[in-house]
Amino acid sequence: MIIATGSVNIDENTKLAEQAGADNEEALKDLKTSMDGKITISTQAPFNDGVDHADGDLWLIQSDNVTTAMYTYGAGGWSEKQWDQETLNVKELSALSANLGTINAGILNSVEIDSSTIKSANLTEDYTSGGVHRQLWIDYNGFHYRNTDSSGGQNDVKMNDYTGMYISRSGGGTDSGYNGHTSIEGNDISTGNVNADGVLSNSVGTTTVNTSHLNMNLSTINSYTGSFYFEGGEGGSGEPGADVHAASFNKMSQLSVKRNIQDVTGDYALAQILGTDVKRYDYRLSDNSQQTNIGPIIDDENKIGSKKYDISSDMINSQSDGVSIDNEVGLLMAAVKELTKRNSDLQLRVTQLESEVKA
Repeated sequence: MIIATGSVNIDENTKLAEQAGADNEEALKDLKTSMDGKITISTQAPFNDGVDHADGDLWLIQSDNVTTAMYTYGAGGWSEKQWDQETLNVKELSALSANLGTINAGILNSVEIDSSTIKSANLTEDYTSGGVHRQLWIDYNGFHYRNTDSSGGQNDVKMNDYTGMYISRSGGGTDSGYNGHTSIEGNDISTGNVNADGVLSNSVGTTTVNTSHLNMNLSTINSYTGSFYFEGGEGGSGEPGADVHAASFNKMSQLSVKRNIQDVTGDYALAQILGTDVKRYDYRLSDNSQQTNIGPIIDDENKIGSKKYDISSDMINSQSDGVSIDNEVGLLMAAVKELTKRNSDLQLRVTQLESEVKA
């Protein structure tokens, strides 16, 4: 028994049921059409395989069960199917080999890039590790690497077309007094300090060179100040000069490089030699293994008028901190010539006196 508790519009419900059946029938029809499409699997691109193909047929190119391309049949021909990037969701690509042409991307993260050419207007890296801030950038100005430690000290390495390579160190904190730079350009090396077991270069220009071995295959050394100092200890230490060993020393003496040429009389040279004290001495910081020295002394501790030791001003160099060996030898040569002349005159007078006595 059916008991109706409310009014029902039977005609309306019947119409909805008929409409739903029609929709289902159309969907089944479309599905059947798709299911009836033929799928061809081959290792080659679509060719005339002797089969009548209809719209909707698929042609898959596969190799080792891997599909590399898909074609659809329509309008009497095959066309390769293209996939929109929004429909792809790939977690991992184990291998990608393709002629990709131009790739536009925001960020590319990679462990290793193997390429014959990498072109970029600007390459940068900026990170902090172990308390050291490291920065690397390459742009149209060249290459630049910098690291900054926690105390503010910086190491800089630059390389470009104009200055070659420039390496600098600026100290920070307790290391604030440590500053220096090295510039490498062509065959020239210019630096504030060079500390090395060996330096081999065609040209070395520097304020101070500290090294156990300095090997130079060159013919010219240029000094901006015009002076070279060979000292014990670090450069500018003020310690006594170091020993210099060489087979010979040749002083440049061509007339073409000299000016203000004047005579030095024998009497003047002899007076300078006689007015210079010659002493035996050791350097204060030397030990018993070093040779005792003999020569003049520049008294740089007492005022004029109370000097302990006398020395000709012609023997003192322009910095007043050393003896000019050239002037010392020159005065000795002129003095020897004067003494030789005087000795010859005396011998002549003695000979004349002997002749007069015999007569």
